Amino acid sequence: MDIKTSTTDYCDKKKSYNYSAENLSILDVFVINPLAEKLVAKLPFEVPANIITIISNSFVFLATAIAITARKTDWPIWILIPFCIIIYLIGDAADGIQARRTKTGSPLGEFCDHFLDTFVSAEIMLCIFMAYGERNLAVIAFMLYISYMTQMSAFWEKYVTHKLHISRFGASETLLILSLFATIGFIKPVNAFFNQPAGNIIPFLSNVNINLTEVALLLSAVGATISIIGTFIRTKKISFNFFLYMLLSAIISTAAVFVEKDSSFPVPFLNGAFPVVFLTLTFFHVNYSAALLSAITMKEKDPIPDLLLTAAMCATLFLDVHHPVLYTVYFLYIVVSVAIRVSIFFMRNNKYWYWINPKLSEENQKQEVKTDKS
Repeated sequence: MDIKTSTTDYCDKKKSYNYSAENLSILDVFVINPLAEKLVAKLPFEVPANIITIISNSFVFLATAIAITARKTDWPIWILIPFCIIIYLIGDAADGIQARRTKTGSPLGEFCDHFLDTFVSAEIMLCIFMAYGERNLAVIAFMLYISYMTQMSAFWEKYVTHKLHISRFGASETLLILSLFATIGFIKPVNAFFNQPAGNIIPFLSNVNINLTEVALLLSAVGATISIIGTFIRTKKISFNFFLYMLLSAIISTAAVFVEKDSSFPVPFLNGAFPVVFLTLTFFHVNYSAALLSAITMKEKDPIPDLLLTAAMCATLFLDVHHPVLYTVYFLYIVVSVAIRVSIFFMRNNKYWYWINPKLSEENQKQEVKTDKS
């Protein structure tokens, strides 16, 4: 299914914008998109697509908050995690439908949608880590790396081909399965089963210090790797800048594994280096995502990844200097970098932001009536 949309001449403003996507996802085509269409049909015309994007993404943050607090209460709130993800998926489809319906598709809308989606990879991984008590920095860094390589390779394909490709077993299916895996991790017998040494069930792993949770995560990474390879086969192109991003991501992920597990890290919900490492790696990828999405929507040259953070973390390890404040500074640096990059893009495109959608021209209003009737 090839979906193409363009927006031209509404109200008293003229703009030309085109978005193209090929969505073959079975879950999207047969479940998510039909539900999103029914939702949009009941939404007021005045509701902007960007507001739908923000609201739908807030449910992923809610799922993460539930995962963080689930073991601190006797209430089985963890059962809400997959429902939050389903609501997010429906909203993620609904914002595009509303944008086409109201003729308000824009570079800002595309950027906002995909940029917020970038956080989802880390959030769903965090849900799993919290459910199973995963603290192995090597596994955490590797899973974040694979998750973001999958997402960034999809964005890279969009940059090269100007079309977002979603495979039959795509992001929606992956997110739903991972959310279900996170959910069952809060069931005590299931948690105990997955946290036992893998050698108890798989004899040839008896000499490897790895549990069943980590085996399951590494097996999921195999599918993600196949997806990444497929993306590059379709694209048949990779720039020096994107290759550099892949390389620096691998380096900074490896460096993070050797960060000292210092219980004095000032974090509200965990001891050790896990939160700072997790957040720093996440925002490193988010920072590149913002730059690449900006290049896609504004049709500019692909960006250079952040060099300073990688160099600083490697220097820290080489000099054997470990301190909570130092890693907190690294985290704040990359967060500020993301904020600046997003602010610059927003200022360049703020004319496309609406709190209430503008009225359509008479011709487009007639088309809208026909669309609603059909």
